[in-house]
Amino acid sequence: MPDLRLMIYRAMMWKRHNLRTERNRNEHELRYLFFEVSRRCNISCRYCGSDCTLDERASELTTQEWLDIIDQLAEDFEPKRVMIAVTGGEPLFRKDIFEIYKHLHEKGFRYGMVCNSTLLTPEAARKLVEYGMNSISLSCDSIPEVNDSIRGKGMSHNVEKAIKNLNDAGYTGILEILSTITKPCMPHLAEMQKWVTDHGIKRWRVAPVIAIGRAAENPDLLLDDDDIKQLLRFVRTNRLSDNVQLRPEFSEEGYLGDDFEGLVRPYLCQCRAGINVGGIRYDGKIGACPEISQVFDQGDIRKERFSEVWNNRYQDYRDRSWTKKLGPCRHCDKFDICHGGAMHLYDDKNTPTNRCFYKMVQK
Repeated sequence: MPDLRLMIYRAMMWKRHNLRTERNRNEHELRYLFFEVSRRCNISCRYCGSDCTLDERASELTTQEWLDIIDQLAEDFEPKRVMIAVTGGEPLFRKDIFEIYKHLHEKGFRYGMVCNSTLLTPEAARKLVEYGMNSISLSCDSIPEVNDSIRGKGMSHNVEKAIKNLNDAGYTGILEILSTITKPCMPHLAEMQKWVTDHGIKRWRVAPVIAIGRAAENPDLLLDDDDIKQLLRFVRTNRLSDNVQLRPEFSEEGYLGDDFEGLVRPYLCQCRAGINVGGIRYDGKIGACPEISQVFDQGDIRKERFSEVWNNRYQDYRDRSWTKKLGPCRHCDKFDICHGGAMHLYDDKNTPTNRCFYKMVQK
């Protein structure tokens, strides 16, 4: 017989969560903003969702345009309340990136970046410290032999060098390893946990690969139902254990069911894209997370002020009732909790979600 106290606790937990979610949707205060500064990258990961290449794109925002965007944001929002997440491509591939970072720092924004480590030299590390970078996510998916087979030869060693360079430069911000979990990574989760721990990293986020970009062309990399359950159990066990130095965090927004919600990450299911999270693409298009389909872009920074777009659009992000009409969401008893899951799992408003973890773990 179900524990009545547990049932009451869960009911109250979700009630509070839904109230917070509703308030966030109504107020839609900008708290997190992606700067996709480039689609260029000096490596070629087999699963890259952005399908990045070395080629420069004519439509890429210029240095001055990014500086003007920062000035505009500082005028329209309170910088200390907005975290800027710089991503790509590879941000350090831009020769002007430190000019952009310096300007963010001078304007009072907290900011961080996702980096592949190859260009994080001792000089780059010193500049990141000088310009006050708050957080760095180094991409590394598994133990060296597996990681290098997916991301490129020597990539794990590059991460090790980047960690040393940051430590030598006196970096004191958040430093985490971000692992995109593909099928080859699954047998090595415990080994990877030890690798991250041995390198002195205190935060490790694991994110299941998404079937977009190159990953869609490499189905051997995708996780099946059993893989997802195994990954969630691994994270849950280690987050509840008192015998590990490093507790991984599952990085995905969709509802996971009572066996995992509240246990595999420090928050309940939520997708804040368009609610508290905005984004500016490399070519100036205004949206939210870079992984979300361009169908959901809301404007163009070259033609419109970001604050006007943020305050007056994003209806499909803030009212997701349209997802209730699609696929597994139509008859789901958890829709009022999940609200259709993560926006990056939709190709458009007429196509069901590309995956549902709740359904996957129930099988």
